[in-house]
Amino acid sequence: MWAFGATLSEDRIAFNGQMRSMCKVKIPEGGMCFDYFFSPAALEYCPWSDKVEPFEGDFDGLFQNLVVPTAETTRQFYLLNVHKSIDKAIMFIGTAGTGKTTIIADYFNTLDPDRCMNATMNFNSYTDSKALQTVLQGNVDKRSGKILGPAGGRHLVFFMDDLNMPTVDTYGTQSPLCLIR
Repeated sequence: MWAFGATLSEDRIAFNGQMRSMCKVKIPEGGMCFDYFFSPAALEYCPWSDKVEPFEGDFDGLFQNLVVPTAETTRQFYLLNVHKSIDKAIMFIGTAGTGKTTIIADYFNTLDPDRCMNATMNFNSYTDSKALQTVLQGNVDKRSGKILGPAGGRHLVFFMDDLNMPTVDTYGTQSPLCLIR
């Protein structure tokens, strides 16, 4: 459902109907298929809204860092945790202002700093492969030969923001994206 349907915009309704017709376990009526998750314990689809943590009003930080838990943020946190637990990359896509950067920053606050370190790089039109390589190598240690990794046996979660920003070169490529590939 997420691999194929998450990137859709106009076709979400048609995809929702297709998913409902294909599933052997009935997705509840009301809302879209994306509003539900499969619970292996209950062997049924449950709404994401059931997993939303209550909002705690005693926030000490800056107002711009305040994240109110919703079904959407709960869903995104779940997907981040699943991908992190199996050491797989994840790409969040969406139009400007949908909260991708805020959700990632809030997720980083939940990580245990003794077991996981995090780093962020914001791409811009001047970002080239050399700048990306420098930032990446600044967050890892050399282990042996050409093998690099995070310090102290920890995991590294690296967030690259605004991947579309680097300037397209003469050959129609973006050098930092080629290095990532």
